[in-house]
Amino acid sequence: MKVLDASNVNEAYVIGMNYLNDNGLVEDSRIGKVMVAPEPVTTLYRRPDERVLFNPKRDCNPFFHFMEGMWMLAGRNDVEWITKYNSSFTKFSDDGRTYHGAYGNRWRYWWGRDQLETVIQILKDDPSSRRAVLQMWDPKTDLGYPGLDFPCNLSIAFRVKRGRWLNMIVFNRSNDIIWGAYGANAVHMSMLQEYVAGHLDLELGGYHQVSFNYHAYVDVMNKVG
Repeated sequence: MKVLDASNVNEAYVIGMNYLNDNGLVEDSRIGKVMVAPEPVTTLYRRPDERVLFNPKRDCNPFFHFMEGMWMLAGRNDVEWITKYNSSFTKFSDDGRTYHGAYGNRWRYWWGRDQLETVIQILKDDPSSRRAVLQMWDPKTDLGYPGLDFPCNLSIAFRVKRGRWLNMIVFNRSNDIIWGAYGANAVHMSMLQEYVAGHLDLELGGYHQVSFNYHAYVDVMNKVG
């Protein structure tokens, strides 16, 4: 397991791209050549609220990422609202109306309960709890699912540190570091952490992103590297 220790997403992007360039192995994938890390990678953000990537070549859309974070916290899975901020996002929907793997919908509604509010209540009742876990992967509907969209991030665990900080760890099965880990994920997952911390009157602690398959597509790396 490789650990990349960074202050914020801007440091993480540079460290991660350098690590992948120096150590990555080129593999074939269903959508082209991909550079893959030789082992799982954990990125630690010590300042997760510094979440906007300013790299000019990557040219992130912070407005879309922010609104996507709000869309998730609201528990939505509809195409119509989120594509006002990124029309190309439509291509990830199977039916043109909803997203099968929408994280927020799974946090709020998927199993007939609001996992997010339950996690908050668990930590209010017992700040020492190690059972505050959000689940996103549903083996009943995701394992073998042939569609376009299902969760890359699988589960999220929260832990209160010394009664003052909220730490968070996210487990990801397949992480594109350019579009996912250091683009969208750094924004909407840190927003989730901030939401939970705010409800618990805690400061933000560290955010660990564990990426089992840490990769970037070669053609994209050549454009933004």
